[in-house]
Amino acid sequence: MPTERIDFTDLPDDVQAAVLTRTGPLVKAEAMTSGFNSAVAVRLTTEYGETYVKGLSAEHPRAWTQAREAVVGPYVGGISPCVQWHLRVGGWDLVAFDVLDGRHADYTPESADLPLVAATLERLSVLRAPDGVELKEAGHRLRDHAPASALALFSGDALCHTDPNAANVMVGQGQAWLVDWAWATRGAAWLDAAYWVVWLIAEGGHTPAGAEEWASRVPAFREASEDALTAFAVAHESVWAAIAEQSPDPWTHGVHTAAKTWASYRVRGRA
Repeated sequence: MPTERIDFTDLPDDVQAAVLTRTGPLVKAEAMTSGFNSAVAVRLTTEYGETYVKGLSAEHPRAWTQAREAVVGPYVGGISPCVQWHLRVGGWDLVAFDVLDGRHADYTPESADLPLVAATLERLSVLRAPDGVELKEAGHRLRDHAPASALALFSGDALCHTDPNAANVMVGQGQAWLVDWAWATRGAAWLDAAYWVVWLIAEGGHTPAGAEEWASRVPAFREASEDALTAFAVAHESVWAAIAEQSPDPWTHGVHTAAKTWASYRVRGRA
């Protein structure tokens, strides 16, 4: 379920003061409407510049995602807006980023954004997961949705974003940027391109073949084994079946349908 939003000016006075100590005196606070998981999502204009701040109550079950974003940030420069600071104060957990002037990516088949997204996913695919940073493992995340024999196919030492839906991809400054690293994962280098396939179908209206053609612009996807891609497509459909059952709404149903369409396409092709 989406997290209920509050305005920056509704935060406790000590929390606002701690933020402004880092940003400078406030000129304007502009609430952001995109995204589902932050209680606070605000673009702050101060006397010293602009900062994007997102946050959750420190008691929120997903507060750990804030720390994950903060710790991954230094490793994804040039792919994601830079992290400025991470702050826990007054019962709130807040992360600040450089402001990116852009818009959400357009995933429709004729969109000029698609080559930009493919290029960013290619750059990401060669990044190694940093040592000493606690990350989820791809096989562990999919352990309930694939046979044990398939889980090794998803393993690797790449740093994976795992959620390249259009709301998490911003286009600006001549490139596509990945935001929201809450689900950063250690896994196979082709995984993000594979996740992208389902979003191209769900949000862009691509056919499975067309979506795979775009994903194949990422060499790691192009070089992945057919067995690995098929196993992932089937596992990912299972993930979205569970999500749609737990949170039935048109959006989850649509993504599940897209995941099922891709899985069916691959299974038929491998039959």
